[in-house]
Amino acid sequence: MRARDAHAAGTVATMRAAVLRTFGEPLRIEQVPIPSPAEHEVLVRVRAAGICATDLKLAAGRTAPPPSLPHIPGHEGAGDVVRDSGHLRAGQRVACHILDACGVCGECRRGFPVFCADATRMGLDRDGAMAEYVVVPRALALPFPDAMPYAHAAVAMDSITTPWHALHGVGAVRAGERVLIAGIGGLGINAVQIAVAAGARVAAVDVDASRLEQARLVGAELAVAPESIERVRAWADGAGVDVAVELSGRREGFDAAATAVRAGGRLVCCGYAPGVEYGMDSARLVLDNIQVLGSRNVTVAESVASLAAVADGDVTPQIADTYALEDVNDALERLRAGRAGGRLVIEP
Repeated sequence: MRARDAHAAGTVATMRAAVLRTFGEPLRIEQVPIPSPAEHEVLVRVRAAGICATDLKLAAGRTAPPPSLPHIPGHEGAGDVVRDSGHLRAGQRVACHILDACGVCGECRRGFPVFCADATRMGLDRDGAMAEYVVVPRALALPFPDAMPYAHAAVAMDSITTPWHALHGVGAVRAGERVLIAGIGGLGINAVQIAVAAGARVAAVDVDASRLEQARLVGAELAVAPESIERVRAWADGAGVDVAVELSGRREGFDAAATAVRAGGRLVCCGYAPGVEYGMDSARLVLDNIQVLGSRNVTVAESVASLAAVADGDVTPQIADTYALEDVNDALERLRAGRAGGRLVIEP
């Protein structure tokens, strides 16, 4: 029985889902009830769900706060609207914006919906897209063109929106500026493209030679290992870069970015790992007027802009491989082992 028929008949239909029941244990593929959308929500038939390092943290119980169990992960999702809902039509392709905030509290009004006391995040606080169906608020189901692959739209909801906010929302990158991207993983490879599309000149730093080559292929003028970071300062007219974005979550990445940023520059920290501390010489920080900025927030407008950047060809998500839902643990293990080579996507 199709989902729309089951809901109309008042019966309970089921779907396949990847379920986290115990932290530190593999996900289980189970038959669970298809969720019923509330009046303001829409049911989406999931066609693609991206995987990233956050999913590894979540499965280990290391997100803040950890989800209530059992839980269905998947914070990057895209698919088809199941039935007409408000302005959305059955069969329409939509990507799922992660954050559902109230929009009226003090944090939301000052531009930080991520700190809203009533906010929930798909795949992190509430069930996500590693299933055949997911329910999302109608306002957060963002249409995208039929020509765009589902996988591209899904991963845009984190791996593009996150560096988009770091570069545009926090770093305020401008055309002609020199930008360093530290950490060329799933986020960093998109950050290079976002900065290039903004008219910036871009350098990249990473410990992996193959990732540095990827960065060159998508527009980085210079790509170096951390021990060669002084080459970045020389490339930036000897003064250093205007904006450095740290995406690796490693101390070496922060140190490289701090070394490369110029006096009066902006150092945006977007990658993180629990227990990893960042720091720099206080004289360098104060006397050189360096701004060190954290970046976590993502707005609906930035998700819409990220989808537009993909549709316009400014950013091409680097999809390494796709997996069936039943093989989700193989995908997670590949990511955990550092062998992803791009974004991994589940196709439920």
